[in-house]
Amino acid sequence: AKTPQPRPATNHAIQHQRPLPEAVPSRKYERILTFDTDDLPLRELVTDALGCNTDEDLGKLHLCDPADFCEPGKIRASQAGTRTPLRRVELLRRALSTKWKMSPQKRMWERDYLPRIVRDVVGPEVMRGEHELIYQRSPMLRFHVAWPLESEEEFATYDDNIPPMGGKNPGTLAGLHTDSEYGHPSGEVNFFLPVTSSTYGTNSLYVEGDALRGDFEPFDLKYGEMTMWNGNSCRHCSPRNISNQTRVSFDFRVIPGSAWEEPPKKKGSFQLGSYYMSEKLLL
Repeated sequence: AKTPQPRPATNHAIQHQRPLPEAVPSRKYERILTFDTDDLPLRELVTDALGCNTDEDLGKLHLCDPADFCEPGKIRASQAGTRTPLRRVELLRRALSTKWKMSPQKRMWERDYLPRIVRDVVGPEVMRGEHELIYQRSPMLRFHVAWPLESEEEFATYDDNIPPMGGKNPGTLAGLHTDSEYGHPSGEVNFFLPVTSSTYGTNSLYVEGDALRGDFEPFDLKYGEMTMWNGNSCRHCSPRNISNQTRVSFDFRVIPGSAWEEPPKKKGSFQLGSYYMSEKLLL
């Protein structure tokens, strides 16, 4: 399949003038880190926020009605045949995201669990020698809602290229991009952390092995694992999830303190104290 041409990098990307430390990866796979799920029960945090009971419930979220996660009146209870499958996926994704954003568990994640992961896992494992780590203040919890192919027409028209030749299929969670296109600093290190039991194939995130190489492959991870990678220069996307498992995952960004450069004030989206927070490390 023909590799799509990358979009030009934005002029707003913040480029560092000095060499980046070794902790900043230049390629897709640098390392898979593990964490103690008893000490950091992130799955339970998410299930409590959504009102689910088990991981099986998270993996089967696509079978739920969007109205199950909304205040009464926000979304009408579904009627058979009244919504297109695409619209239902979009509504469910939006309802789940809103439910999480309004929950006290989200604040627990930001104030307790995330700083501990940065300080106790990321720092000792991959950023030793750093006195300070700058991390994303409010990372996203993403819901890649499963939407399996069903009809003969869907099988016939589905574009199984990664990424799709036309840019993205209906149901895509994220189209092809790099973080630098949105102005992210080049010193950022990405971390992808699923809370569902397994992440694979189209329910995962596809990333090329090096910038502009075009060899897209999905992350293959289990709960209790997270991968460190470079989203700043490696293109990535989440095509339509045609598996029978919904993926729920955190993604967050960390900058080694030695790579941090305060951006100009006009680039307010990436300021320390607003977009980023700081965590001191014990050496």
